[in-house]
Amino acid sequence: MNEIIIVTGGEIDDTLVSDLINHSENPYIIGVDKGIEALERLHVKPDLLIGDFDSAGENIKKKYEADERTILLNPEKNLTDTHAALNEAVKLALKKKSSITILGATGKRLDHLLGNIGILKYCLDNNMDACIIDRFNKIRMMDKNKDIIIKKKDLYGKFISLIPFTDKVEGIKLEGFKYIPKGGVLFKEDTLGISNELIKEEGHISIKSGYLLLLETRD
Repeated sequence: MNEIIIVTGGEIDDTLVSDLINHSENPYIIGVDKGIEALERLHVKPDLLIGDFDSAGENIKKKYEADERTILLNPEKNLTDTHAALNEAVKLALKKKSSITILGATGKRLDHLLGNIGILKYCLDNNMDACIIDRFNKIRMMDKNKDIIIKKKDLYGKFISLIPFTDKVEGIKLEGFKYIPKGGVLFKEDTLGISNELIKEEGHISIKSGYLLLLETRD
């Protein structure tokens, strides 16, 4: 196992989920609440199920609430179902040195989206490689301890956006990109880092302080 795939309850593209699972070598799959419905549609058997089942529907709850693979959460809790699933994923990833991919983390609920982006910091602080993926976006987070190399042949989308997660990010060094931030600094209120592009076959990103969101996007 070298990848943990979390399928949670936002907007889910069945084809994307199926492709990612099928192209992963022996993935460990966690179904989260309504995300379990997608796994059911795709006839994928999750290794772990977690949630309060408030959005998955009564049939899913009845089928899985007593399953030995299920962690049933109280609806009145301090963490979202996705964050609870991520806690379990991080425990496992630390043992197996696995990466974490989160599907179904975007969609109509902007509050959930912002929360899900925030938990990428939790992964980073635990030395986990993690990303959120949907049809149009791949979202990661980096700090001074994590340089990122992007190869043009592997790009998820044409555009690469750099958005500060902290108030400012300093010491930004980009190689192979079309636009370079003046002074190597981006502030949270800036839009300067949006829609950058690679001009070489490989791009290098490093920073000296702060937390930086890296988005590979397509229309």
